[in-house]
This record gives sequence, structure tokens and C-alpha cells, in this order.
Amino acid sequence: MAILHVVQFALPEISSGYTIRTAAILRQQRSQGLDPVVVTSPRHPTSPERSLEGIPHYRSGPEVNAGNVWLRDWLRVRSLARRIEQVAAERGDLRLLHAHSPVLCGMAALRAGRRLGLPVVYEVRGLWEEAMVQQSRRSRWSPRYLLAQRMETQVCNRADAVVTISLGLQKELIARGVPERKTHVVPNGVDLTQFSPGHAPPSWRSDHGLSDGPLILYLGAIRGYEGVDLLLKAFCLVREGDPHAQLLIVGQGEDRDRIAAETSRLGRGVTTLPPVPHSEVAGFYAAADVVVYPRLSTRATELVTPLKPLEAMAMAKAIVASDVGGLRELFSDGDAARLFPAGSAAALGEAIGALITNEPLRRQLGEAARQTARERFDWRMISERYLEVYRAIGVG
Repeated sequence: MAILHVVQFALPEISSGYTIRTAAILRQQRSQGLDPVVVTSPRHPTSPERSLEGIPHYRSGPEVNAGNVWLRDWLRVRSLARRIEQVAAERGDLRLLHAHSPVLCGMAALRAGRRLGLPVVYEVRGLWEEAMVQQSRRSRWSPRYLLAQRMETQVCNRADAVVTISLGLQKELIARGVPERKTHVVPNGVDLTQFSPGHAPPSWRSDHGLSDGPLILYLGAIRGYEGVDLLLKAFCLVREGDPHAQLLIVGQGEDRDRIAAETSRLGRGVTTLPPVPHSEVAGFYAAADVVVYPRLSTRATELVTPLKPLEAMAMAKAIVASDVGGLRELFSDGDAARLFPAGSAAALGEAIGALITNEPLRRQLGEAARQTARERFDWRMISERYLEVYRAIGVG
């Protein structure tokens, strides 16, 4: 059964939680005997069409340049819809269009799907209007925010089925009037073979400019709502209790330069590194004593579950995370992680300090985290849910 996945970005040009999820879905669907195909949006960096792991990736670029934002978005939708129709005509075997956030991908898939007579599944990984707020481009009362919110709801109502990556997003869409019967939750997952408990080589720390003290790791995007500023404040408190503690921040984002400048001001104990290839991420988790996710409470973080904590869970790492909704959905305090009140540097510092001095507790939390990952977030199990979604709309 050939399924065309309509996505904004894809590997290898863009490496992020979004593209890693997409790659995992494609890999699992192929192992299930399905025939997944990909088309990327005009926003994807210009690159040749290719086959990745035997899965065809079609392009719809180049990006549309238009001074008017409304015209630009309309042209993006039209360009992507046309490319979907071209791919469908070229292949002749598509049974389903599976579009993934943002909403412009869903709009293009619906436009093409109606012309082709193909059902459309729309997968909501985040809310486009909230992304605008996070990037400080719009207020929640701006016309563009309100229009984006309306578009998201309309696409969900028009799609044959709707997938969300979290219960929070599902509840949000149902509250907007999307019929509950057409919504399905397919959470983020993790490859338990790629991420499994292990130890870093003896030279790993010295190779990365680190000493032998307790190592606290943050690996992810460096932007306001992720709470990296809060982590720096908390780490100062941790160092008061253990002057040998170290903090390693790995990632990229609009706040990275500012955070790097702040870490330089703090002096010894804090190291910042640029993003690393996904294939190298496991080594960083293996070296860490505690992995931290200090997200602040925003509308987006309360609704959306991140992917990276699942990798740390699969590696059996002790985790400290804020109690925002998107993280609470992954684990509960005292079981697979230590949760702290979002926004509290003192509580975060206390939670980290308690773990770096208690190896048995770290081991206990790590084992519980690995078990949770195995029982709830194994990609091989999660991908089966897509088959249920497809069957619910008569495909498969």
C-alpha cells in the first residue's frame, strides 16, 4: 500500500525532532510491508530528489518569494498541491495522503486529495499559531494568529482522520469542535536498539573538554521556552553544593549566542557545544549523570510532547524535568523522572543536587525510565497505531 507523506522538512538536510520522527515512521512502515513515499514543502532547502533507505523523497521547491505573507503562503500551498498531484500521476499507486504539520502541508494535501479522490490523514505535531507566538512574531490577538488558528481547525475538520502526538493536543482540537471519533493519538517514540544503556569511552570527557566531576546534560534547542536560562541559574546553586559539578549544553537556536556569552561570564563548569549528528547523540547521553529538560510553562509546552526525553529514557538516564503538561505526559514524578515546578530555579537546582549525590537513586530512576520507554514508546509498537488509523477510514 503506497502512502504519500507530505512534510515540511526531511532528513538529511534538516535534523530535528520533526525530521527524526518522520524518518522513524517511514522506516517502521516499510518494515510493516507498506510503501511510504515522501514529498517535502517549498520551504525545504533546495536539494535533489533522492531515495533514503530505499524510500523515495520528492521535492516541491524552490521556495516561493513574495513580499506579502498572505500571498506567499497561498503560493506555497498551490505549489505543494501541484507537486502532490504530479507524484500521484507519476506513480499511479497511491492509496492515501498523510500530511504532517504545519497546517500549510495539510491544506495542500486536502486540495490535492480532493482532486485525486484520495483520503487525507492530517497529523498535528504542534499548533502553527503557537509557533508564531514562541518566535515572538505575533500576539495571540493578531489577525495572522487568529487566522492560523482557524485554518488549523478547518483542516482538522476536513481531513478524513486526525492524528496528534499528545493527549494535550487531542483535547485542544476536540474543544475546538473537531469530532473526537476522528482523532487518534500516536505519540513520539524511540528506537530501543539505537538508544540503549551503555558507558562512554574513558577518553570521552577529555575529548570534549570535560573533567571527571558530575555531568549534567542539556541537549536540545536553545530558545526561550526551553528554559536554558533557568538551568544556568539553577546550576549556580548546584555548584555551591558541589564545586566539581559540570553542565554541558549542546544545541542550536536563536538564543545560542546569548547563552554562550552567559556561560563565558559564569566561568568554569559550563561548556556549550554546537549540535551534533543524531548518530552521535547516544554518546552524550551515555556520558551524562543527569539529563535535564527545564521547559518553561507556555501554551505550546503544555500541549506538545518533545521527542528527545524519550532517547534519554531509553538510555536509562536519570532525568530532571519541569512539570509542564507536555513532559508530565511522558513520565510521572518519582517514577521515571524527577519533576520540578516549571520556572523555579531553586527547585531545579535542588532536584539536580539530590541526584548527583545519590548514585543508587540515579540508577533506580534510569531503570524505571528505560522500562517506561520499552512499554510505552517503542517505535515498533507505536507505528502499529497508524494501521488502525488507516483502517478506520477504509484504507488497508
